[in-house]
Amino acid sequence: MPAKKKVQECITQEPHPMTVPDTTPVTEMGQLLNRVLENGANIETLERVMKLYEQRQAKLAEQQFNHAFAAFQKELPAVKKSKTASFTTTKGYTMKYSYASMDDVVQAVQPVLHTVGLSYWFEQSQEQVAVQKEVERQRGITETRPVTVSMITITCHLGHVSGHAIRNTVSGPVDASGNKNQIQQMSSAVTYLKRIALVGILGVACTDDDVDGHAPDVPTEKPSVYPDDDFQRNLPDWTARIESGRNTVEDIIINAESRAPLSPQQVQHIQAIQPRSTQPHSTQEANK
Repeated sequence: MPAKKKVQECITQEPHPMTVPDTTPVTEMGQLLNRVLENGANIETLERVMKLYEQRQAKLAEQQFNHAFAAFQKELPAVKKSKTASFTTTKGYTMKYSYASMDDVVQAVQPVLHTVGLSYWFEQSQEQVAVQKEVERQRGITETRPVTVSMITITCHLGHVSGHAIRNTVSGPVDASGNKNQIQQMSSAVTYLKRIALVGILGVACTDDDVDGHAPDVPTEKPSVYPDDDFQRNLPDWTARIESGRNTVEDIIINAESRAPLSPQQVQHIQAIQPRSTQPHSTQEANK
């Protein structure tokens, strides 16, 4: 007997319905202009009519956008935070947090946006900006200096098929953390700013009760004591600052302990340093 042929069934999914632009306003405009021309209107009258018509259409487009945006927010699923990151604060603490990546956000919002006739796009620019920045001169000692940083600006546009659109602009420096090259620094900053701009313009809320990209300065891993190597390296500078009167002993101790606690011996060593004006005179000078 001949072998029976297997019959394969192809199951297709219905695509998500998408709002189609209404072409009625174009037809209405043509009819309106024809009536105005038939009545012998001049150019100035035509311009006024077109301006009033454009204002009316812009208002209608805004109303349609607001209606679509409300429908989008009603159907928007929760965006899950699937990524984790950590960083070291200026005080030497290690902070950890979870966040929603750009992929997480896009995967959640894209299907719903298309259904209601909304779409987004980005514009990007970069410039050099002079800012005041705290620079660590020595371990535990910082000062403010003018520096030039490369700032990236991302503008996220959210538009509706009716023609109305809104935008959200965010800016930030390139990401110089880690051992990234210049291209990676820029790419990291662009991705982060795009996510912030998109989340902001859509009003997306991410799940979890933790912080998204911002961690309070609460220690999770704190050094037990100020490293002795760093202490010995910074001691000459601290001594010069105290002896010259630029800083007090208390200033140096507070600044150093913002990074890690000083040991009792280290504190005593710093407290033994005195400003030159209060240092005891030699025996010969005292006998004069």
